[in-house]
This record gives sequence, structure tokens and C-alpha cells, in this order.
Amino acid sequence: MVLVLLILLRCFIVIDGNHFNGGTIRWQPINPYSNSSLVAISIIQSYSWSYPTITCATNVPISTSGRSNTNANVTCVVDCLTDGGYSTKPVNILTDCVSVSSSLTMLTSQRSANRTLTAGAHFYISYEGSAWRALNNPAQSSLYWSILCFIDLRLRPDGFINTPPEANVVSPQYAVVNRTTQIQIPVSDVNVGDDVRCRWSVYTYGYRRRREVNDDENLYHKSSTHLYKKTTADEKVVHIRKRRAPFIACTGFCSSVCEFGCKCNCLACAGTTCTGLFCLTGFSCPVIATTSETPGTFPTTSTYPVRQSIDECGGICYPNSMPNGTTLSNCTITFKGLIPNTWYAVAIQVEDFINNTSTTPMSSVPVQFLIYVMPTPTCSIAPVILPLTGCLEVTVGVSITFNISAYHLCDPNYTEITDIVVSKQIDGMEVGDLTASPTNASEFYVNFTWTPQVSQLGPQELCTIAYTDDKVQSTQYCVTFTVITSSSPCTTTTTSTTSTTTTTTTTSITTVTSTTSTTSTTSTTSTTSTTSTVSSTSVVSTAQSNSNISVGLGLGLGLGLPLLMLLSALAICLYCKWCSGLFWYKVAPHRMGCDELHAVHILFTSNVRRLDSLHPRLSVIYSFISSLIFTPVLDGNIKFVKLELTSSIARDELLNSKKIIIDHIAYA
Repeated sequence: MVLVLLILLRCFIVIDGNHFNGGTIRWQPINPYSNSSLVAISIIQSYSWSYPTITCATNVPISTSGRSNTNANVTCVVDCLTDGGYSTKPVNILTDCVSVSSSLTMLTSQRSANRTLTAGAHFYISYEGSAWRALNNPAQSSLYWSILCFIDLRLRPDGFINTPPEANVVSPQYAVVNRTTQIQIPVSDVNVGDDVRCRWSVYTYGYRRRREVNDDENLYHKSSTHLYKKTTADEKVVHIRKRRAPFIACTGFCSSVCEFGCKCNCLACAGTTCTGLFCLTGFSCPVIATTSETPGTFPTTSTYPVRQSIDECGGICYPNSMPNGTTLSNCTITFKGLIPNTWYAVAIQVEDFINNTSTTPMSSVPVQFLIYVMPTPTCSIAPVILPLTGCLEVTVGVSITFNISAYHLCDPNYTEITDIVVSKQIDGMEVGDLTASPTNASEFYVNFTWTPQVSQLGPQELCTIAYTDDKVQSTQYCVTFTVITSSSPCTTTTTSTTSTTTTTTTTSITTVTSTTSTTSTTSTTSTTSTTSTVSSTSVVSTAQSNSNISVGLGLGLGLGLPLLMLLSALAICLYCKWCSGLFWYKVAPHRMGCDELHAVHILFTSNVRRLDSLHPRLSVIYSFISSLIFTPVLDGNIKFVKLELTSSIARDELLNSKKIIIDHIAYA
């Protein structure tokens, strides 16, 4: 009976751990050029949760039934003596639901909170909790999270308060087993010219100083991957704190049961009554039965005179949290999972530097998310999001509506797009439901509506990702709108200038002066003549002499007609079987224009993955295939795509647009 009870209690802990998918914390000054003694900042938290385990509502996660006691604060953890008063008024972890995907069982929440702090404040805040779902292979349970952000209100070297970079990652990311996957961390920085870099999050041990006093002792952070300025003299007086030898290590019985004498930070003691350093209760510390959000067991830290430990990654520090061979370069993770149905967690810090030679980051923003290694899907071809075209300038106060469409290149009888997720949103933009195209079974779209505000003047970026029902995801697509105050967006401005020059002539010889292609004046007597010059950015020369017209007409008739006849003959040769040899062997399977045409086979080389990769004029190509059916056929390393005509109208559209396809076919 006791064994059954322990198993049930452990199941409750695992269920509780399945709700958190990661997140990020960042901040920004409301006025970066403020020279006041008090500085107002916004602290923005964004988290990802499992849906419907967590309810989409305000005040996530306490709005979910049974989690009313799960609120906590984002606390100051390091350099709190210089936190500018933050510890007296910390923000809590509550956020508001901004999007939800039933097909992906994913919920995203966000909230911004303002705080006014003393100028020059610099400190670290952290959201710590427990626990992640079972991660890695072999699976590890009860791993805690620590999402840590560095806030620095000191002036940058160029004289104003820094605005940290922004990073947005959808969690979880999906990777196909045994396939190398690259996951890009989209980053942006409003401070033009800053160098934005990504690195693995780390755990940095604390240290204490001897009795010497240094006024700058709280200014800098020492890390194994990025160094803050510390002098050689400082390092000589630093005493590195070493771990004490454990009473009982996390091996043997302590690897599975939190017995008497086991360290409380052993995995077996997570979620038990173990507090302090060691389990001192009877034979073992019992498991706590709860479904509420309770902090897990974190590394023991003491208050140091100078620096406490800086925990950026909790229980998911690299490289232990990733498969062998995983790398991070230029904010792109290269990942290959070898075991299907395995979860991994990623912890990264995004930092900005004053230039590309600096080694001192001005801020540090955490990004943590999950990666799921899934079995090979039925169709692993990634869907494609069609880029927006036309004017991307929008006017303050004027509502706009647009659609973002996605296509999949799989058999529509077995695959469909199940969601288009907003990975980076624009404040105030409303997102509609996923809608299937009435004319193409492979097309789905989402409608967006937005009324820009004055506070949004300048560039505003929107990013989306499309998913199939096999959870194959597209490349992230981002589009940047420019918010302006003009009532006529995307209008080309034409300017013109006029200058007048007066000259006096004393000769009686008739002269003709021409200073532009549009105006000229003639002086025939010994009088004052005026020459006017007119210039315009949109003026095209229309006045030509009769002799120039005659020459142009002669050249046009002499060269144009033979060239036109040559092109016509070549077209007839191509379409009516007048060519032979190797050229026709290559082209014949792909020609179009014969009356007996009922289907078209387009041959791709093995390095061409999607139809849209042939040419950037994707929208033109797709404009006439809305009534066609895609049938991918694999034949060794050669890929075919069969376009079956479903109506005579579609056939005519295809024939009329044949040059667009013919011109951009890649032959084997």
C-alpha cells in the first residue's frame, strides 16, 4: 500500500511538471535619454505553457483551477544593494494569455509592468520554479528552472540608457529524429549599431573578498563565458568559495530515494520534505503530495560580502541538457536528436555589446524553451509561408486588414496545415482563426487586423510559423511594417527646381541655346536673351528632332522585325517538336502548349526541396495553380511533382502562364 501511494504521489509531481514550456524576461527604459535621479522602466515577461493544462485567461497561472496559490515574485538575486529600490516593490510572475493553439497544445502569456528605480541601478532578477517535464535521455525528472535577467540603468559609453535586445522563440520546437535541425533564435535591438550575441546560459559560483574595501566591488560580473572588467589586483584578493564535501553524495540510494543523510539538492529529494542541506527525517524524506506550483530544490547559496552565485540555467545547463554535438553559433542552434519521443530544454542568454570588439555586455536577456524529438512524419516537407507584397507603410489611427497564407507540398488527403502561430507579435494586432482556402486544399490563411498607435511610430515586426498536423514547421517568416503619420503611405514624392539666368549678347548672329531636353530659347538680335533650366525627378524627355525620330524608326524596323521573327521561330521550334537531340531530350518532358496535354511533370534536382525555391515570384506561380493537385513522387534522388489539371479553366490558366514555369525549371 505504501509503495502504491509513493508511485501515485510521484505521478502527481510529473503531471505538475508538464505545464511549463519556458520563457523570457526582458526590460526597457521608458525614456532612455532621461537625466533624472529616478528612471522608469518596463519589465516584460513572456512564458509558454501547456494547454489546456493551463487555462487561457488573465493572471496565468493562478487563473487555472487548483493553482490559486502558485503566484510568486521575480526576485532580486544578485547585487541587490544596488537594485535602486526594486526589492521593495518587485513584480510578480502573473501574465495574461495572448495566444493559444489547440493543435499544438500550447499557450503563450505575456505582461509588462512598470517600476521606477534610482538612476544607476544595476542588479539581477530571476524567476525560479520547479519542475520541467522529464528531460534528456535517459530521462531526468524534477529539474528546476532559473530564468535570470540583468538590469543595468547606468549610462552606456555613448551617453544614454541601454535598451536590451529582444528574442522570441516558440516553445516547443519540433525536430525530426536523426535529422540535423537548425533552430534560429530571432533577435532584434532598437539601438542601431549594437552587436547582439547569443551564448549558453551558465551557473557561476559566488566568491567573497577579504577585508579590503573596493568601491567598484559590486559593478561587474565574472563568468566563464563572458568577463566583466576586473583588475588583476582584484583577482588576487578574491577567495573562491569551494563546495563542501557532501555528507552523502547523490549516488547509491540517494539517486532514487531521498534517504536520511542525502543532500537536499539530489534529484531524489526534489519534491520531498527535505529542507536545508541534508535529509534529517527518519529513514527518508517523504514526497509532498501537491499539484500546485511550488519551488523545487535549488543549489544552496550563502550571502557573500561581494557576489552570490549567478544561476542562469537551473537544471538545464549546457552541455548536460543537449545531445552530443549540439552547437550554438550566430544565435543558431545546430541540433540532432537520435532518440524519438525525447524532450530537451535549452537555456540561452542574448546580450548586446557597444561594438563587435567589446567584451563587456550591456545587458543579458534569458531565452529558455523546449525541443521535442519526434518520429519521422508521414510527410516531412516543410510548409511555406507566402510573403506579403505591396505597401508595408501604415498610418497612425488607420485600421488595416491583411492575410498571411501558408501552403504545404504534401498530399492533401493525408496532410494539412493545422496552425499559423505568431512567434513575435505587434501590440494591439488582432489575430483571427486559421481558415482553409475554398479553392486550394493545400492553402490555409489567418486574418490580421491592426490599428497603429502614435506610440508605435517606426518599424514594427510581426513573425509567424506554420505547422502541419505532423508538427512539421516552416521557416519563421517575419515582416516589418513602418508606422507613419502621413495620410498617404507609400506615395512617391516628386520635387522640381527652376533656375533663371540672364545674359546680354552684342552680336547679330542668330544663336540657338538648348540647356535641357524640354526647353530652349532663341536670340536673333543684339538683345538680352533669357535661358531657363527646368529639372524634375520625374521628367522624361519627349522632345526629339525629326532626324532622331527617323533614325530610331529605321533602326527599329531594320533590327526589330528580324529579331521578332527569330524569337517566333524559336518559340515554334520549342513547342511544336521541331528540335531534336540532347536539347529536346532534356526539354521535351517539360514542354507545354500541345492540345493533348492533360498533366504536367516537373523534374527537380535533389537539391530543390520546394516549388517556391525556383524563383522569388512565388505569388505569380501560385496564382494559376489554385485548382491543381500536388502529388509528390520520390524516385531515388529525383523528385517529381505532378500537377493534375482539375478543370479546363485551370488548364488554360496553366498554358497561358507556361513561360513562368518553363523559364524557372531546374533540370537534372
